[in-house]
Amino acid sequence: MYTTVDGTRIYFDVDGEGLTPDGPNMKEKPTVVMVHGGPGADHTVSKP
Repeated sequence: MYTTVDGTRIYFDVDGEGLTPDGPNMKEKPTVVMVHGGPGADHTVSKP
């Protein structure tokens, strides 16, 4: 997916769900933001 932040178009990927069952309720799962490094690198090494 893409979004624009301060005029710069950036790509982001969402993996997994934000909620998980906790008995009769739903519990919010933590969010992790990961930034890969290096020119020409992408996120594919981190997907597995």
